[in-house]
Amino acid sequence: MVIRAINFVAGLALLYPIFFSTLSSNPSRNGTTPGCGAGGCHSFQAGILSAVPLGNLQVRITLTGITSGNVAGELVDGSGVVRAVNNQTSSNPFTLTAPSEGFYKVNAGYKNPSRRWDSVTVNILTTGVGDHGVTPGEFRLDQNYPNPFNPSTTIEFALPATQRTTLKVFDVQGREMATLVDQQLEAGTHAVRWDAGILPSGVYFYRLQSGTSVQTKKLLLMR
Repeated sequence: MVIRAINFVAGLALLYPIFFSTLSSNPSRNGTTPGCGAGGCHSFQAGILSAVPLGNLQVRITLTGITSGNVAGELVDGSGVVRAVNNQTSSNPFTLTAPSEGFYKVNAGYKNPSRRWDSVTVNILTTGVGDHGVTPGEFRLDQNYPNPFNPSTTIEFALPATQRTTLKVFDVQGREMATLVDQQLEAGTHAVRWDAGILPSGVYFYRLQSGTSVQTKKLLLMR
């Protein structure tokens, strides 16, 4: 999968991870200029990032697969502007605070054992984890948005308990096209962004499984 990428500047990564996105940039280091300004940029890896809204405009960000060193992350609003950033922290998970309610892209990653980043979209509210009326104990898989889509779409889901969770995409013949999530996730609302890359137009299915609970929905890729 290819997602419009957030990248790290290699020359600065020796000191601390710095984020840059094709839609946004870390304003403290790169002004308003987007993109990665050096070689050795991080590679995208789906499923290493979990972002859970906590209420009070905060989101808890957790990265899996890191072996040592720090993590970093940013919140990007719908206009592509960075609204909160943590360039370096040894805390994992860590929190970021949005300036107001709304949908934000969370970009986060690390450099050990290799330079990796991931991106999800979350709906950040002032009170509770409960976007779209989520109540405790609810297992829910939402319809992706936008749908139809080209080439990327966001899938939101809610978990009632902390469990091993998978989210996979299949074609109409039942062949697995992508694994978006395969990890232990905490209870709450989660969001994952999927880029269909070079896959052809057509109907696909995405299946969420957490514990013994399973839900499947249909999405439409339209080139």
